[in-house]
Amino acid sequence: MQPSVYAEAFQSGFGSTRRFLISRGAPQDQAEELAQAAWARGWEQREQLRDPELVNYWVNSIARNLFRATFRTRPQVPLEDGPEPSYAFDMAAIELGRMLERCEASDRALIEESLEGYSAEEMARGSGISSVGVRVRLLRARQSIRRKMSIS
Repeated sequence: MQPSVYAEAFQSGFGSTRRFLISRGAPQDQAEELAQAAWARGWEQREQLRDPELVNYWVNSIARNLFRATFRTRPQVPLEDGPEPSYAFDMAAIELGRMLERCEASDRALIEESLEGYSAEEMARGSGISSVGVRVRLLRARQSIRRKMSIS
């Protein structure tokens, strides 16, 4: 591509490249710098362009790639910890509810006591079976839940 043709394309296309970057979310000052860098890179590699009619499209592609690269190299700023939004879902609680719905009533009572933090010995005293029996029932209840969850 001839330098004079590229210079004319720069004169007519620089503004559109800047607007293109702004439309992609770049701040105006960054869009200006990236547009200049894209046109400079295009100048350095102008011999690779086969169709002079596509110079604006080609430079805009360079600008888009430069803009994307700024996101890859920019350090990520963690979001501030704030209160949970009122519309947030507790997915763990929802899944737990779904699992407990599939349990037998007696198994469900044992699992709920276990989730509340009671030990097997404490649950055994309340239910009248041994602590080993409580552990075995909890194991079987968990296995039953896993089978039922894998089926659906």
